[in-house]
Amino acid sequence: MSETGKPFTTVEWNELLTAMGRFGFAEREAKLYLLLLRRGRATARDLTRDSSMDRVLAYRTLDAMRSRGLVQITAERPRRYVAIPPRVLFERSLFERRRALEEDVTLARELSARLPELTQSITEGGPRFQLITGAAAIYPYLREMVRRAEQEVLVMITPKALRESANFGLYEELPRLLKAGGKFRLLVEPDPRIVGLVRRFEVARRRFPNATVRSVAAQRARLTIVDQREALVFLVPESEGTSTDQIAVWTDTKDFVGAELAYFRAIWDRARPFPAKAS
Repeated sequence: MSETGKPFTTVEWNELLTAMGRFGFAEREAKLYLLLLRRGRATARDLTRDSSMDRVLAYRTLDAMRSRGLVQITAERPRRYVAIPPRVLFERSLFERRRALEEDVTLARELSARLPELTQSITEGGPRFQLITGAAAIYPYLREMVRRAEQEVLVMITPKALRESANFGLYEELPRLLKAGGKFRLLVEPDPRIVGLVRRFEVARRRFPNATVRSVAAQRARLTIVDQREALVFLVPESEGTSTDQIAVWTDTKDFVGAELAYFRAIWDRARPFPAKAS
């Protein structure tokens, strides 16, 4: 039954089963749990009949759910099963996830500090280039570049890419650079959808004069240069659709970075302050 007292439709019931899967329920476990919620309490025989599940499988599933703390049994005979209240169930699940995430964050920090020791520095050989495909790989790499910055971060970006990079938390790394006296310059086309984002940079400038935003005419170039020693440049023109993978190339090759730096500076010198209200 739904909250309105009406029976669930097949679609709604299937959506509930799928949603329960996000909290660790196998489909048959979710089915028995939801049936128990609807009944209040029930015997294994009742649940077997209502779920149209094989008797042996139903009993085994209920025993497994009991061992995991998803259901309890009453003291009466025949014994009946009762579902753990949903709020208790979900709060427990979320608590366990948060604890596991905190442990993963701690482990990731330790590994991030220790694993680079295994990397041999490359002092000879050809130019270093790395091809990176997909936003899920590119933006975390960009965030790591900004995290490494000690002196300067230069960014030329489209409004769409600015929003995407903000969703990946890329600009959360800037306060450390600015507090240390580093410089941040952003070139972006005026767009009403990014006024809020740009305003955050302007607010930061009140404390850190080295954070500057300028506007450029419509363009599709996307590049980031860090400390004049490494650059990441998007190779594929930005697409409104979702079928085209984003592809970028990273390099710390001096000549390549120098060419991108000269290009950025030429555009920067012609650019104007970002308007308070983008039209």
